[in-house]
Amino acid sequence: MKKIIGSLFVLFLLLSCNNTLIVPETELEDGILEPVHYDKEHVALLTPPKRIGFDDFRRAIPVPDVTPERQAVFYDGAVGDYISEYTQPDMSYTLDGYVTDNQAFFDQVLQPTVAPYLDSLRRLQKYQAVNALILFIYESYIDFFGNSFYRWGGDITDRDQPQTAGSHSTSMERYGMDCSGFGASPYEAAVQLGILDSTLDEAAFSWMGFKYICDRDPNISDGGGRGGTTNNFRLEVSDFPKVGYPVTTISAGTTPSDAQIALMQAGDAVVKSGHMGLLIEINEELYFLESGGSTVSEQGLYTPYRAKEALADFADRKTTTIYRCLPDKETSTGIVRY
Repeated sequence: MKKIIGSLFVLFLLLSCNNTLIVPETELEDGILEPVHYDKEHVALLTPPKRIGFDDFRRAIPVPDVTPERQAVFYDGAVGDYISEYTQPDMSYTLDGYVTDNQAFFDQVLQPTVAPYLDSLRRLQKYQAVNALILFIYESYIDFFGNSFYRWGGDITDRDQPQTAGSHSTSMERYGMDCSGFGASPYEAAVQLGILDSTLDEAAFSWMGFKYICDRDPNISDGGGRGGTTNNFRLEVSDFPKVGYPVTTISAGTTPSDAQIALMQAGDAVVKSGHMGLLIEINEELYFLESGGSTVSEQGLYTPYRAKEALADFADRKTTTIYRCLPDKETSTGIVRY
């Protein structure tokens, strides 16, 4: 009897809690996961963790195995091909330097891993599909190239100009992405996989979508290359505000309010002068990831870090704006608005 009374007392305390439930997910065809949506009367039970490991939630897309055969080609420290003479039509001079080969990693490792899940991904809302790709790409890069897979001038489709040796400590790396390269990567992957349409705003954060916009809007141009030259439409940090629309702005030195967090969704770009990251959703909670791992507290590095705390760190010294190009997320009752 005492045990029953004790259990009822604990249950009462849990039901009195106002924190957020870590929501389970349901599995669709081919293993794709979709969050379970509860109505507003659902009782919140557990506090979502500030930091969550990749093994602590169910993956929408399983990450590829790091086999000896793959590791022989795709490994941390591999040096990129050196180009002695690189020119493009709008240049008055010649560049030389090292280039990435991320597209080969995508073609040979990532794309074949995603292929069995494509039909299910295409049935999801756009933000859900992009969310799955962000998590998949990030964890895959960590597994193959280490926690700090940052590479100055690295992007998943290898659009950036060659990086001169010595310009950055990782500028010779064959694989890896910098902050904006990672920011564009799920969108560029989604276009290549047929999930996003490069002629629609939903793909504006990809080089394909960016080029489509630049070709049609005289007020938007690509000048992210050396000396203001074109960078083959590879998005830099400064390009995301050109083509995305602002969701909310966090003033320097402040923590985003709950109302601001409620406006955000997975796939949103977190941008400040010189750096950026992406928002993701895990168990219906927003988290943050970045390539570079230098703007959040040590406890938040290299794993998903809860958005509110991460954005407070990110905006510690510089005003930060959240940008979106995807359609707003929808629920059974329509588009989510707060």
